Amino acid sequence: MAKKHKKHQEHENHERWLVSYADFITLLFAFFVVMYATSTSNEEKQKEFEDSIKLNLHLVGRGGSDGDSSDSIGALMAELEMPVGNFPKKGGPRETEDYVERSLEKSMDKEQKKKAIQDVYHDAVGVRIALAASTFFPEGSAKLKMSSLESLDKVADVLKTNQKRIIVEGHTDDIPIADNSFPSNWELAGGRASAVVRYLVKYHKMDPKRFVALSYGDQKPVVPNDTDEHRAMNRRIEIFIVTDSSKLDI
Repeated sequence: MAKKHKKHQEHENHERWLVSYADFITLLFAFFVVMYATSTSNEEKQKEFEDSIKLNLHLVGRGGSDGDSSDSIGALMAELEMPVGNFPKKGGPRETEDYVERSLEKSMDKEQKKKAIQDVYHDAVGVRIALAASTFFPEGSAKLKMSSLESLDKVADVLKTNQKRIIVEGHTDDIPIADNSFPSNWELAGGRASAVVRYLVKYHKMDPKRFVALSYGDQKPVVPNDTDEHRAMNRRIEIFIVTDSSKLDI
């Protein structure tokens, strides 16, 4: 009589899920390692490129005439800086002002913004960026300081995100000026406004048809010319972004 063999019950492995889980964790770890390595590599290459350009900027700034230095620095900085965010095409002056403020805060550190930007405000026609003249021009001069070009480049990046009309206004304090270059404050203010327009058009390749350069001399002070501090506030360049041309009366 044939012997009956007992069928042994197969033992179920309750820990098989650990193998799949370990494989998943390993793959996930490898994925993040690759992502981190790729990100780090790109940042390092970008940093090396930026440092190389900055080194060249410093070298250019130390050699040659002031005009050559300014030209080279302006051209290179214009290539380095990129527009920030998206200009509010359907927004009014208030939305545009908010955009300008956010963009300048993102691209400038607090100290740079404090020295260069006197005010940003809007009216019914558009938004004004008031630049402190003492940061951008030597006293009694309409030649841009080389040290101010980086700040002006940051402002240009904001202006390049749209095709709005731009009016650049020159303002002075009430102290008379009279020399061979500038017989009065009218010429000084106009020369400074024109210098800003020329820089934006030449080095940032902005459409010259967008610009108007105006001189108000000492006729539009923001505060009374009764102290040195107030006179400094009145010496300014206002970059006016026109958001509603139908309300413009010039």
